[in-house]
Formats: sequence, structure tokens, C-alpha cells
Amino acid sequence: MNSDPEDDALSWAGDDALEARRPTPSRRHDAPAADRQAPVSGAGNERSDAPASPGVEPVADTSAEEDESQGIGTATLVLLGILGGVYLLYTIGWAIGGVGMQAKAMFMLPAPLYLASMWIAVLAPALWFTATLLLTRGGRDWVRISALVVGAALLVPWPFVVAGGGGAL
Repeated sequence: MNSDPEDDALSWAGDDALEARRPTPSRRHDAPAADRQAPVSGAGNERSDAPASPGVEPVADTSAEEDESQGIGTATLVLLGILGGVYLLYTIGWAIGGVGMQAKAMFMLPAPLYLASMWIAVLAPALWFTATLLLTRGGRDWVRISALVVGAALLVPWPFVVAGGGGAL
């Protein structure tokens, strides 16, 4: 067998360059106290090995680490996809149910009022989904998912559900 790494079936040209560009994982607060920088003492640029006051450890600069976005988790991403599909189906259901009820509802409302209310109902799921994503952008994931579940319960397309899309209410 040839032990040359260039001939290995699992290596590709340029693997070494990719490894060199891969970021190293950052360490947050798990560094031992000896690795952290001590505060600089008064007159010179000498570093003091003793803590500034007893019981108080110097704090490492974590401002750059806090600026990094954490992203969303896999479970949250899957739930957002499922709920996004539900809201898309709700939009289609409101459109089909509204068109199916149009002939039967014309004796109660003038045509412009009915069409305006129908289009508001058709756009409501998409507006709720978008508003929830924008308003909970910096919040916790459970708040975002809860708001989407509440919207899914409130925005059920009843004309489509009750009449099966025919609008026979």
C-alpha cells in the first residue's frame, strides 16, 4: 500500500488550504483565571500579577465575542418552516373560501366592501408571519414560536374548513 497522503482516496486537492482558513472556536468564559489579563498598575506599563482587590478577578474583554450572532437552532428552524407552510396554506384557504362565498355574500355587502375584506383576510396570515418574525427578531425562540402558534389558532380559514372550499355557509 502507498502511504503517501496525496494518493489517499479521501483527500482532495486544496484540503490544506481549507483547514488553514477554518476559524478556530472561541473560548468564552471557560479560560482559567491565570490566563486572563490582570489590570495594568499605575505608573509604568508593568503588569501586576496580583489581583486588584481580593476576591475580584479581572474580566477578559468579551465585547467582540458578544457581537457574534448565535443564529437559530435546528429545531427552531424546522418549526419555523412548518409554521411557514401552515401560514401559506392558510393564505390559500382564505383565497379559495373567500371566492367560494362571494356569490352568497353579495346580498349582505356591496361588492367593493366584500372584496376589500376578502383580500384583508387573504393577506392576514402572511402579515402575521412577517410581523412576528420582524418583531421578535432579537427575542427568544420560544416567544417567536408561541406567537406563530397563537396566530395559527386565530387565523384558521373557516370558510374553507366549514364548507370545504365551496363557501356554502
